[in-house]
Amino acid sequence: MPKIPLINIKKLSVGFKSKSGEMLPVLRSINLKLHAGESLGLVGESGSGKSTLALAAMGYLKSGLSLMEGNVSFEYHDMFNLDHKRLQKIWGRELALVPQNSGQSLTPTMRVGQQLREVLEFHNLKKDKAIHQRIIQLLTQVRLPEPETLLTRFPHELSGGQQQRVAIAIALAGEPKVLLLDEPTTGLDVTTQAHILELLREIANKTQMALLYVSHDLGAIARVCDEVLVMYAGQAVLSGSAKTVLRSPSHPYAHGLLASIPKLNDPSLPDALEGRPPAPGQASAGCAFADRCFIAENICRTEHPPVKKLSDSQKTRCHFPDLVKKISSNKASEKKKFNFKNDSPTISMNELSIRYKNK
Repeated sequence: MPKIPLINIKKLSVGFKSKSGEMLPVLRSINLKLHAGESLGLVGESGSGKSTLALAAMGYLKSGLSLMEGNVSFEYHDMFNLDHKRLQKIWGRELALVPQNSGQSLTPTMRVGQQLREVLEFHNLKKDKAIHQRIIQLLTQVRLPEPETLLTRFPHELSGGQQQRVAIAIALAGEPKVLLLDEPTTGLDVTTQAHILELLREIANKTQMALLYVSHDLGAIARVCDEVLVMYAGQAVLSGSAKTVLRSPSHPYAHGLLASIPKLNDPSLPDALEGRPPAPGQASAGCAFADRCFIAENICRTEHPPVKKLSDSQKTRCHFPDLVKKISSNKASEKKKFNFKNDSPTISMNELSIRYKNK
């Protein structure tokens, strides 16, 4: 008997009404399944619909957005047919969110311990005597040192990395089945990012909790996620295993994202992804990426590409997936290389001394 997915999204379209009364889609016919223990990364440029899709998976749409068609299921629940009271019981308990800019999501006038206690009490997760012990356990789980001291502090007294770990601890308080993460490492330094990503992977492996990870950082997705869904102009254009998609993408947009990343072992400049995605309602009748694509033909501008299953590990929405890898390799060989090994130093300092003036 096949496993029932925790999250099952079928033909989901979400949009907003323009001034003329026309419905403009920001998500178009999205299909997605997420099972226990799986980790799925949603990637794409800003405005591609990643965060909207993640919130829709919780049964939540931002103000002004409406469900156009399709449905979202969490286990046996149709999320858009539940009333707010039922949704509140699911949110934080079975589905939890770690928002972007965690420092801003924490209540500035409440101590860390109070904020964790509030979540536990709201969901009736622990009796009063056990709440303190559970709070210490959560802070320890996210590797925060001296939890007894930290729970008495206010958010502004913590570093960005500590604030992020507190936000994760709050999300984990209800022992959710699915954890949604919206750019959880934005604004953190590289070392702290690495520690947070390692922490998320470790927690997911230990608990069999499913992860839905929203990011434009392909490196972070590669470290945390098993599967990837690439989004462009509100559509899913490529999906498959993270290893396959990030090493050998079969869609030109995904190739463009990867080619724009600088590489330390490559002296050539990265290829910039020229142009910008179409605004809602402005996509052509054909492929939404056609105007920016390096392999586009006439058919790409007139016929909407169907989803093609290339293998068990990759599906793409492209008329010419076989050409992507072939032509992209030729483009790579034509890239202009720069020789940084020359006799003239970029910066030169000799016998430099700096002194501070006493007040």
